[in-house]
Amino acid sequence: MKIDLHTHSTYSDGTLAPELLVEAASKVGITHLALSDHDSTEGLSRARTKAAQLNITLIPAVEINTETNPIHILGYFVDENDSNFLNTLKKNRDSREHRMNLMLEKLKGLGINISKEELLNGNKDTALGRPHVADNLIKKGIVKSRAEAFDRYLGKGCPAFVPHKDTTPEDAIQTILAGKGVPVLAHPGFGVQEETIRLLTEKGLQGLEAYYLKHSPDQIKKFLEIAKRYHLVATGGSDYHGPGSGHEALGQANVPLNTVEEILKRKEKLF
Repeated sequence: MKIDLHTHSTYSDGTLAPELLVEAASKVGITHLALSDHDSTEGLSRARTKAAQLNITLIPAVEINTETNPIHILGYFVDENDSNFLNTLKKNRDSREHRMNLMLEKLKGLGINISKEELLNGNKDTALGRPHVADNLIKKGIVKSRAEAFDRYLGKGCPAFVPHKDTTPEDAIQTILAGKGVPVLAHPGFGVQEETIRLLTEKGLQGLEAYYLKHSPDQIKKFLEIAKRYHLVATGGSDYHGPGSGHEALGQANVPLNTVEEILKRKEKLF
């Protein structure tokens, strides 16, 4: 078994279509894969069909961005057919679209014209985010990488940045619980304090992404201790976004083999 519980497709800010993502996972020996697109479960059916052909267990998941940077909440084994859950995700995507419009206006004021049609690239179901803008800036030759795009234009404090003004971390947790999923705090090593983790646990948080690919060994140890202290499931993943994204180490987060079973046990306990 080889597990990756944090990946993205073209239905959010990944560079591979769901089928191609599953094929890439198969090539590196992944047996259990979570597709966790931002605010969207639209790519799951396509991924599931290919996963069945390649004997991969596909875990229905989602990642919800929040207005409190850098807090993102992953949801595992969500009910992708629950209409209320799907409506909430759509509201989140609508909010993301409004934010995107404001960013594009700011870029236009800087003499950089980008249309939403360019960003969607024929996939109307894509949940647009800043990486799509970054990729377009690369395509236009304005920057050389996503990192440069964020450093010059899209990051906090930069001329085209627009803050989130929508979902709180608590809202994200409740959305996932309402969708019968298991909420997990993504990449806590990006600056999330232990006190914040404790408070979110009181609001229903069930897991902590300790085995995140970009965590150092010391960070992994620290977050494993925190997970144990607050009775959270320790999960992990690569945050794979596909070729050219800067997040390309699919399946290399060394997630323990029993992690999926532990998440399922938590789901059974919750529901």
